[in-house]
Amino acid sequence: MAGDLRHRRPAGAADAGGEDEGGGGAEAAAKAGPPSGGEEAGRGRKEALGWLEWSRGWMGVVGEFFFQRIAASHLANPLELPPLDGVSIIVTGATSGIGLEIARQLAQAGAHLVMAVRRPKVARELIQKWQNEQTEVSMPLNIEVMELDLISLDSVARFADTWNARMAPLHVLINNAGIFTIGEPQRFTKDGYEEHMQVNHLAPALLAMLLLPSLIRGSPSRIINVNSVMHTIGFVDAEDMNLTSGKHKYRSWLGYSNSKLAQVKFSSIFHKRIPAEAGVHTVCASPGIVHTNVARDLPKILVAGYRLIPYFIFDPQEGRFKKYIVCSI
Repeated sequence: MAGDLRHRRPAGAADAGGEDEGGGGAEAAAKAGPPSGGEEAGRGRKEALGWLEWSRGWMGVVGEFFFQRIAASHLANPLELPPLDGVSIIVTGATSGIGLEIARQLAQAGAHLVMAVRRPKVARELIQKWQNEQTEVSMPLNIEVMELDLISLDSVARFADTWNARMAPLHVLINNAGIFTIGEPQRFTKDGYEEHMQVNHLAPALLAMLLLPSLIRGSPSRIINVNSVMHTIGFVDAEDMNLTSGKHKYRSWLGYSNSKLAQVKFSSIFHKRIPAEAGVHTVCASPGIVHTNVARDLPKILVAGYRLIPYFIFDPQEGRFKKYIVCSI
């Protein structure tokens, strides 16, 4: 089914998904990387970042780390949300980190929240906890749980089919879930893609494409892709997105940063190709450097370092507020 899935696209999304009439879904998403990589040397195309670009990218990462709290010091914390009654929002990765904070605050603001998660049991336990924290005069939380595993493109297709079958509007899709397997060896999904590239870019891109009919029904609607400043040190070779050719030695940080750059490029292209009258907007938002479960795969000494420098690193709630400010512009 995964092979067939790469040629699926939602009704009315042909122009938004890519130029190739024969390919859609994850294949179209894969082609949305920068055109500068993977081309023949004779055509003068770059195959990697130059030292100046690489240095500038790392300066951006370091600058974000040291100055993000100063840059966000004028923001209220917590930041109040307006009433969201009647607004349907899907949040992926809603059981931990930023996703958990996003889900909790959106639900408390009255939104119809869909927690799209790998572990439905954990999500239901969270809902029960949040409900118990409500006051007697508060309205019951309008939350449902749907299973979604981005490591499987079949799971993405089943999720989208289930939601679209309702013929209900979708107002916001927040692609929050992601992985950063720091220091781990290279791994591939059953669909044949490098894990970072699929989970952080291809699967969310496919989800957005397949949910486009529901997003159009809910227009004006929005797709929010949670990104990272690490995209500034990424480089996507369109002919070597799995980093298997030998031209680029695999490192976990490279797999992660490349996937985040691919997400930025795809978001830009997807936004431009959706007709303005459809009323669907796509944005990428970096929440800053946040202490989330991404750090769980770090070496123990680095995890300890994370905890010793809380001034510089946002907690998940602060990261959520910064993202909301970006997405409201």
